[in-house]
Amino acid sequence: MMCNCGDCEPEVSRRSFLAKAGLAASSMALSLLHSSDVSALARPGITMAKGLDIYPRSEWGSKLPAKPGLKPEKSVLFLLLHHTAASNTYKQNQVAQQIQSIYQFHTGSQKKWPDVCYNFFVDRFGGVWEGRSGSLAGPVEADATGGSQGFAQLVCLLGNFETARPPQVMIDSCGKVLGWLAHRYNIDVDQTKTLQFVSRGSNKWKAGSKVVARPISGHRDMSATVCPGKFVYPRLEVEIPTLAATFKKQITKSNT
Repeated sequence: MMCNCGDCEPEVSRRSFLAKAGLAASSMALSLLHSSDVSALARPGITMAKGLDIYPRSEWGSKLPAKPGLKPEKSVLFLLLHHTAASNTYKQNQVAQQIQSIYQFHTGSQKKWPDVCYNFFVDRFGGVWEGRSGSLAGPVEADATGGSQGFAQLVCLLGNFETARPPQVMIDSCGKVLGWLAHRYNIDVDQTKTLQFVSRGSNKWKAGSKVVARPISGHRDMSATVCPGKFVYPRLEVEIPTLAATFKKQITKSNT
């Protein structure tokens, strides 16, 4: 099955786009970046909870503002995990350029979205990045290929995990950002429980149909896709939600 995640559908066009863009050394990307963007990892991100720092959107997109059309997500009921289905071999100092290329694709002629569709990214080195503008401040409605079901905040792993296993540091950071979001939006991440909502429409759930979802779902649960990949999706059963639950409890304890 073709991966239809918001970043890479169709994968051939995604690869063609990146090839033309010259991801790692694109003169366009470099011209858009401040020198501070390239060296973002030389300083810490914003501490959202003990053990979780997040690089704000300005660290990769200071000259790439969101376009008109962003809306607040009025009801966050669950969390949705994606992958980009792109490179697994980028260097740490290339992460900002990776996200910039996704911005170009998502806001370009094929997608025409107002910004990158994901609320947060996690890179293979364990770094966490704000994606869609405003997501650090509060819930922002996301987009997704195949149609966004709504009611969720999206976390995206930078890489293709249909073809390779993610580094453990990446999974650990994924668990932390999901746990932080679960705490923020009061989501019970017990995967033995489910929630229901009325679909806003996708190629898997037509608008108006009743959707049953786990608190932490994968993109494939909401749209016709293999995202977030065969090496990540099974880990939504136990490992990732356990990490999220543990971090959520840690935040709750530190706040009491």
